[in-house]
Amino acid sequence: MAGALPRPKRNSTKSKPEVAPEEVLYTDTDRSGDTLDLELSSLCPNPFNKRAKKGVPELAATIKEVGLLQNIAHIRADVWLQTYPETRDQITAPNVILFGEHRWLACQELGWETIPSVLRDDKVEDARLITLIENLRRAQLSPLEEAEHYQALREAGLSYEQIAEKVGETANGAVSKGTVWKRIKLLELAPPVQEALRDGTLKVSAAEKAQQMDHDDQEHYLGLVRGGAHPAEAQAQILARQRQNEAPDPETTVSTGNGDAESAADNAETVSTGNGTPAAPPAPRKSKQAKQPSPRDKDDTDRRTAAAAREASCRALLGSTDVADPANSDLILSVLTAAVLAPPQQSAAQQRAFAWLKESGRHSLDATDAPAYFAAIQDSDDETAQRLAAFAAALAAAELRTAARRQSWGSRERNHVRVLQEHTDYEPQTEWEKAELGLVDAGGSR
Repeated sequence: MAGALPRPKRNSTKSKPEVAPEEVLYTDTDRSGDTLDLELSSLCPNPFNKRAKKGVPELAATIKEVGLLQNIAHIRADVWLQTYPETRDQITAPNVILFGEHRWLACQELGWETIPSVLRDDKVEDARLITLIENLRRAQLSPLEEAEHYQALREAGLSYEQIAEKVGETANGAVSKGTVWKRIKLLELAPPVQEALRDGTLKVSAAEKAQQMDHDDQEHYLGLVRGGAHPAEAQAQILARQRQNEAPDPETTVSTGNGDAESAADNAETVSTGNGTPAAPPAPRKSKQAKQPSPRDKDDTDRRTAAAAREASCRALLGSTDVADPANSDLILSVLTAAVLAPPQQSAAQQRAFAWLKESGRHSLDATDAPAYFAAIQDSDDETAQRLAAFAAALAAAELRTAARRQSWGSRERNHVRVLQEHTDYEPQTEWEKAELGLVDAGGSR
């Protein structure tokens, strides 16, 4: 036909099958696995690729010097849209790049007209996962880009365990289900904290310490870190202020004897001493000079900081563990065993577990408080919900015991931390906790 575009050159990587004479008309069909020389203009970017477009000029210079060492891959647009019709507005060419977008951009800079690309229509169902793995193994994704990929896979129906298993090894090491959970939680941070993480002024380990704060406290925390405070110290300062705000101040209220409480400062002249004589206003307190923190004060701060970090890992473990999966039986059994052997902390553990379940979105019953929730769980026939509630309460009991103020840890506390290390990538940060685990001696040396 006049004016028809020539077919792209095809270098098949598969042996040609024997074809009957009546089927000859169908032998020139491109198949998955074939390498085609495509015009650059016939390709468009992958809508699932969250990777920032950095380093293209440097890559172009490398390709100019040594050539294109690895082909890109593509999926035909009509095949793509059958699986992902929601991306129609982003498909602007007959072919969609599966991976190799940076190489495609670099070849554009070099003025190339065509590029070798492998046809992978057979991989269209796994396009999201392939895009993520390709980027992770090249160590090019920022934490938030990684989080966006994981979130998309979660929305596609994959569990935390499935994502970790499919991603496997990356350029930064193996991915665990706890890592997947913590990355996704980064998307819930306050916008200024996300922006600091995105532009590199805040490390991901520091951002994770802010996850259990509300947005106002997160912004305060960011200001402290930018002002030079160590992230662990800034976190401890925010948490200490939260506890101080929650605690009642007995010196600021005075009972009137009828159930009402009034401010002592505002009512100093009207407070009765009990014999009809008005009480004199309290004498102002002498200001005390700030004293230097003692080693014991430092240990207490380290304990609180370590407890906050472990609690975040407990939340990650609870949020990412599929209790119905037989592969997690050993983990669940080890946590339940530790709880059975521990001193009873049932009420406090249930309160903590109930809060964790609500936060992780795994609160399956319409109960407003912990006692009602656990009573309903016990009366239900849902074995998976019962296992989850038991796992949550046991995990909370172990953390409460580990966070309790005591002279030193025993084997139970150390085992609890080891569970978090193995399943959530938890890493002790304070010298006190490292010493309790035997990672450093009392003097701080390894």
